[in-house]
Amino acid sequence: MTMLYKAKAPMRIGFFGGGTDVSPYPEEYGGKVLNCTIDKYVRCMLRPTGRPGITIRSLDLQTITQTVAGRTWTGNLPLPEAVLNAHPEIDGIEIVMFSDVPPGSGLGSSSALVVAMLKVLDAAFELNLTPHELAKLAYRIERVDLGIAGGWQDQYAAVFGGMNVYHFGAGDAIVEPVMADEAAILELESCLVIGFIGDRQMLTRNVVNDQVRRMREGDTLRYHHETKALVDEAVKLLRAARIPDFGRLLHEAWEIKKAFSPHIAPPLVEEVYAIARRHGAWGGKLSGAGGGGFMCFCCPFERRLELEQALGEAGVRVRPFSFTRSGVHAWKAQP
Repeated sequence: MTMLYKAKAPMRIGFFGGGTDVSPYPEEYGGKVLNCTIDKYVRCMLRPTGRPGITIRSLDLQTITQTVAGRTWTGNLPLPEAVLNAHPEIDGIEIVMFSDVPPGSGLGSSSALVVAMLKVLDAAFELNLTPHELAKLAYRIERVDLGIAGGWQDQYAAVFGGMNVYHFGAGDAIVEPVMADEAAILELESCLVIGFIGDRQMLTRNVVNDQVRRMREGDTLRYHHETKALVDEAVKLLRAARIPDFGRLLHEAWEIKKAFSPHIAPPLVEEVYAIARRHGAWGGKLSGAGGGGFMCFCCPFERRLELEQALGEAGVRVRPFSFTRSGVHAWKAQP
C-alpha cells in the first residue's frame, strides 16, 4: 500500500527585534528577534503517483500547477515550484496544501509553506535535513532563489517553534529558548488579541526594500539598534511575569518600528491601532514587515472582549489562537 506523507508548520507572532534579521543588518551588527509560534499552520500532503510529473494543488487558493519532464512549470504557484526546483531528483508525486490564514498575513505564512513542503519531502524521500539545514534551505529558496525581500526569523520559527530569542549573524543562527514560567506564557497569551486588517502581500517587497535602503543610508540605523535592545528587556519582563509592562514595551517598540519606513503604518493601520488603545490595549504592533496583515494587541484580561468587539466593528477579523511549543512536524498516514 502506498503511504501518504503529511506535514504542518506553524506561523508566528513577532514581538521584538523584527527588522534586525533582514540583511545586511545581521551580518554587520548581529540581529536579535523574540517571537513565538501559534496554532495557525500551513499543512501539506504528499501522495506518490507512480507516473512522471508533479502536480501541486493549493486548496485555499484554488490553484493547480503541474510539471512534465524537464520541470516546465505552469507558474501558478511560485513558492512550491521553487521548493521542488531545489530537489530536481524528485518526481512522480502530487502535493496538496492549504493555509489556516489568508495570504499576506504577516505571520510568516510563506516561510511556513516552504518549511512544511521541505519537511514533507524530507519525510517521503529521506533527505535527512537537520533543523538548521532545513531553516537555511527555506531561507535560500525564498530570499535567494525567488528574491523575496525579508529576514531570517520566519523560517527559523517555523522549524523550531516555541517562544525563542533568535540571534542572527553572518550565515549563522543561535536559537535561545525563553525559559519563562509556563504561567507567565499563559498569562501573556490570555492578554493578547490578534486580528486581520487586510492583505499586505503587494506592499511587502516595497516596505522591506525601503527599510533596507534607509538603514544602509544611515537614516534609521539607530532605530534598528534600539529595537534590538528591547529584546533583552522584553525577556526579563516575561520571565518576571510582568505582562502589563510587556504590553507597554510593545507600544514603545511599535513607535520605534514606524520610524523604519513611512510605509509601515498606512492610515488604516494607524486608525486600528488608535481604536485598540482607546479600548484598553497597553500596546501592540503589526506582525510582519508592515503595511497590513495581522495586528497583535496586549490588553488587560478584563477588557479583552471589549477590545475584540471594537476591532470587529472596525472591520478587523479577530482570530482566536494559542501559543505552541513545537515547530514543523511530518508523519506517515494510510490513504
